Amino acid sequence: MKRLFLATAVMISALLTAPTADAQGLGGLLKKGKNALEKTAKTVDKVIGTTSSTQNEEESANVSAINVNGIEVVNPISSYMEVEPVGLYGVSRTETKGDAYLILKVKNKTRKENALFGSSIENKKMIATDNNGNVYNIDSSGAMRYDTPEDIMVKVVMNDPAMMFMDVNKNLTVMPVVKLGINIDAQHQGNLTFKNVPIYWDVEPE
Repeated sequence: MKRLFLATAVMISALLTAPTADAQGLGGLLKKGKNALEKTAKTVDKVIGTTSSTQNEEESANVSAINVNGIEVVNPISSYMEVEPVGLYGVSRTETKGDAYLILKVKNKTRKENALFGSSIENKKMIATDNNGNVYNIDSSGAMRYDTPEDIMVKVVMNDPAMMFMDVNKNLTVMPVVKLGINIDAQHQGNLTFKNVPIYWDVEPE
């Protein structure tokens, strides 16, 4: 009888503790699952953050701001084409006004043999502005193609009448801002900004 009572007590104890043990086991599994999810989320955030950071670094690395003979050059396609402004060359039309064309030195780092220079690159215009807020446009809504052989520094003389800034005040000797678009191909294009570009009036370029 005593043995039967002990066996019954052990059985009852096992039945009473089993759900508790199962509940504790389930709680542990849930806790582990939660920790795993949190760890995964942190990992995903880290990967996304790293990817975004890398993209930003690549975009920043592709923009070159340099100083060339006193001219500040902001070039978003510097990885594909080096650009050095020589200056603006003015041609007098009246005693007070004239037209001015841009001369650049460029080195194409791609295998394309030519590129478009001017307006309509990424839907932006080729313009110049002075310190009084006057805007100087070119007589074209598009761009012209110039030879730019690979890895050779060449001079791009934009003296076609359609590419010249019109009605520029002759009292200007420096153009504070000049914006120019360059398109090598659909994957390699951008708009450059030049600051403090000298103007040489009625002077033949070298």
